[in-house]
Amino acid sequence: MNKLTTILVAVDFSTGSRTAYEQAVRIAALHGAKVQVLHVVDSAAVAALAESREEPFENHAKVATEGASAALTRWLEQSPAAANYEVTIALGTPLHEILEHARTLKADLLVAGIAGAGDMPAGAGSISSKLARKVQTPVLLVRTNHPQAFRKIVACIDFSENSRAVVEQAHSLARMDGATVDFVHVWQEPWVAMAYPTPFADPGGPSMVYTPEEREACIQRLRADLHEFVGVASQGIESTEVLQESSSHGNGIATHAQEVLADLIIMGGKGRTNLRYVLLGSTAERLLTRLPCSLLVVKLPVENI
Repeated sequence: MNKLTTILVAVDFSTGSRTAYEQAVRIAALHGAKVQVLHVVDSAAVAALAESREEPFENHAKVATEGASAALTRWLEQSPAAANYEVTIALGTPLHEILEHARTLKADLLVAGIAGAGDMPAGAGSISSKLARKVQTPVLLVRTNHPQAFRKIVACIDFSENSRAVVEQAHSLARMDGATVDFVHVWQEPWVAMAYPTPFADPGGPSMVYTPEEREACIQRLRADLHEFVGVASQGIESTEVLQESSSHGNGIATHAQEVLADLIIMGGKGRTNLRYVLLGSTAERLLTRLPCSLLVVKLPVENI
């Protein structure tokens, strides 16, 4: 992982956010970075309580924020992870406050738990999914009960400019944690990808147009492209270059990650097509519902998109 100076971790007192906090502290220690701990008191919940009791919102907001501050102090003291951190208690909409603090602090990394206060047995909470989609900084969503170093990383490569950042982050994390990396490109034969008639495909459905020789030539070209794209990032670490054939990018990534027991997937936030939607909409959310695995989403600076 590239040099970090400020790491923002959002916590809600859940088991998932405990793991996220400890993972943030671990990474910060390796970089000499400062940890900013943020807890958001949901203003809508405070307003509902004040209304039900027919009491001023301000009174309940003051009690709630003071209580949250005391609870967070105790919560942090219970963690074995010692950190150089600052604490912020915010009152507002959780998603908005987290995004705003990431922006104003110019955080190099945002860390949050995949599962929040609901302690979902599998899959991401709605806020975690929205953070992956909306935050402009790299975001690490940490699987519950995984505060330790990453050992098996799956880096998703689609040959886009953002994938270069994926390669860099995978190499950096592998060296930092002693992890092995699978650089994975999910592909499908063109006749499968085409959803419209061609001179070689029946309107009623795709038909095989590749000969075995053409298929093998295609695979060899992709293998050479992947090797060239990964380049020097494979040096100094244990890595494998993988072509995963699948009719769906999400399914291909999920299948491979499950097969190799990956504990971290790294993917780009914008790729060859409009991956701001494709990978951070349906694909990423499907992955998060299927995999017992953390996710690091890397994004290019806004001016490069």
